[in-house]
Amino acid sequence: MNELKTRPAGIIVVAVLMALSGVLTVLSSVPAVTGAELPPWAIALDVAVGIAMFAVAWGLLTLRAWAWVVTLGIQAVNGLFAIASVAAAPAAWPAWIAIVVAAAVIFYLTRPNVRLSFGVGAPRI
Repeated sequence: MNELKTRPAGIIVVAVLMALSGVLTVLSSVPAVTGAELPPWAIALDVAVGIAMFAVAWGLLTLRAWAWVVTLGIQAVNGLFAIASVAAAPAAWPAWIAIVVAAAVIFYLTRPNVRLSFGVGAPRI
């Protein structure tokens, strides 16, 4: 299997979204940004998750199958939390945006040509 994989253009957009999510996660632990003092374990967790998001973004750009799976999982969880937020407060427009983004990313990543770029699924004959 020495085939050259091509990266679909939308993968760059998804990778940038994941990296941006990593930046926002790290920034959410900075007291000067949030105005709240967090315990050290929470700061460490935020930084670790932020770094993991950068790793996932890199994995997407390099077409790693694990990054495809992790991104689907992250977007599914984000979408479910956003749905719960909308159920609690229907006027919460950021949650509506999160639902749309999660749905769009999941839809895009499950397209046959995108799946094949990550080596997920069998090519149709």
